[in-house]
Amino acid sequence: MDFYNRRFVAGELDNQSFAGIARAMGAEGITVDKLEDVGPALKKAIDLQMNHGKTCIIEIMCTRELGDPFRRDALSKPVRFLEKYKDYV
Repeated sequence: MDFYNRRFVAGELDNQSFAGIARAMGAEGITVDKLEDVGPALKKAIDLQMNHGKTCIIEIMCTRELGDPFRRDALSKPVRFLEKYKDYV
């Protein structure tokens, strides 16, 4: 849960595996936890979509060394450059 100005963001998942959620919803889900597995996972996902018409979610497990998983400024108040949008928050 986080607040960004007046914007509230929250999520609560019982199963925090997006690949698991994909499988539960009838899609394919692949979890990748090694760099060398990214290429094969992408090839499999493309094959599933192009040749079998099946959606595939690739969940890549990243370490904290690669950076925050979510930009803290992503939900900051937008800058409106066009006059017609100045009143929108």
